[in-house]
Amino acid sequence: MNTRSGLASSLALVVSAMLSPPSFAQMANDPDHPVDAPKAKTLVQVLVVNGCPIWPFTRCPGADLRHANLVGKSLRGADLNHARLARADLSGANLAGANLDGADLTAAKMQLVNAPVSTFRGATLIGADMLFAKVQRADLTGADMTAANLESLRANFTLFVDAKLTNANLQETRFESSNLTRANLEGSFQRFTLFPESDLDECKGCPSGWSDK
Repeated sequence: MNTRSGLASSLALVVSAMLSPPSFAQMANDPDHPVDAPKAKTLVQVLVVNGCPIWPFTRCPGADLRHANLVGKSLRGADLNHARLARADLSGANLAGANLDGADLTAAKMQLVNAPVSTFRGATLIGADMLFAKVQRADLTGADMTAANLESLRANFTLFVDAKLTNANLQETRFESSNLTRANLEGSFQRFTLFPESDLDECKGCPSGWSDK
């Protein structure tokens, strides 16, 4: 009886071992079953800055995000109207469809920002660095971009009506099919700057006699 009981217990242990999933350590050492370690246990940590969660479609109008490190963060569809983002680092961030109307982005780092269909109406972008940024179909009506670095900016079908771009760096900036009505570009650096099919009506500092090239 004891022998049968011992055999039954041993058999149960063998079956349990066969049916139990291998441990992560076992799989990690098995060349035939490679494991992606980060996927084994994923811990999602949400960045929260002064009460504002940094994630897509967040709603943080008027939030204080000054000097925040938002490099590469996804804020697509976010409501950040009138937010304070002076000297924030948004390099490589995704701002597609975001609302930044009236926001203060003074001296913000915005290199390689992806912001198509976003709105910056009346926003302050004085001294902002937008090298290689993409703002296709964005609305920058009335925005103040004085002394901003807009080198190689891509602005297709973008609104710059009444915008202020005085003393801005517009080297290799491409305003394609954009609206610069009543915009002010006086004192801006325009080397290899293109304005194909753009509306330059009453624009100050825009090249006269521009034609599609």
